[in-house]
Amino acid sequence: MPDPARWYVLVDGDQTGPFALDAVRERVVDGDVGPDTWVWADGMPEWRRAARVPALVPPSSLGVDGWDAAGDDAVQPG
Repeated sequence: MPDPARWYVLVDGDQTGPFALDAVRERVVDGDVGPDTWVWADGMPEWRRAARVPALVPPSSLGVDGWDAAGDDAVQPG
């Protein structure tokens, strides 16, 4: 079985991580990772805004604000 992907998050311009996917999802629900937060995981070709990563978009039933119309196309930060 392959190792799970390692996830990284940009916080105030600094790369943090690695995190497990579940840990990043918890940060989404807690509001620490928003739709415009840059994220990257093993296997992704480039950094993307969290709103453009289906695995991170919270279901509307959770009531996490700001995720409906946020985000833009993938662009390498920096």
